[in-house]
Amino acid sequence: MHRFRKSERQFFNFEINSLFSSDKGFLLFPLSVKYNFKESEAPKVKVLIISPKRYQKLSVNRNRVKRLIRESYRLSSNEIKDFAIRSKIDIVFSFSFVSYKMKDFNSINDVVCKSLNRIINELLETIENDNKTI
Repeated sequence: MHRFRKSERQFFNFEINSLFSSDKGFLLFPLSVKYNFKESEAPKVKVLIISPKRYQKLSVNRNRVKRLIRESYRLSSNEIKDFAIRSKIDIVFSFSFVSYKMKDFNSINDVVCKSLNRIINELLETIENDNKTI
């Protein structure tokens, strides 16, 4: 069953600050993605969804964008959760909507799925590089 629980939401200020001070991220239009990870015995995935007022002036539009991103993440989050459990790492990431124009669910869903796959691939490369140097 697909759920988006409060334990998956990112809301601590110190974790948000460390996320945005991280240099790991990419732009996959209309989303800007930042991510960070650390090893953990009890792996978890946390997400922060942002729709800045700079791009969407009306709160109705900002809330709609966040709702669409949240739903898309909820439907496609199993893969990244399984990866975090297998790799024993905590993954923290943010989706920031950076388009002036509203998008439909299908386009946002495609971008969210591609973003999650890209995060997994980049983390796999990082983990493999760390294992080679040890």
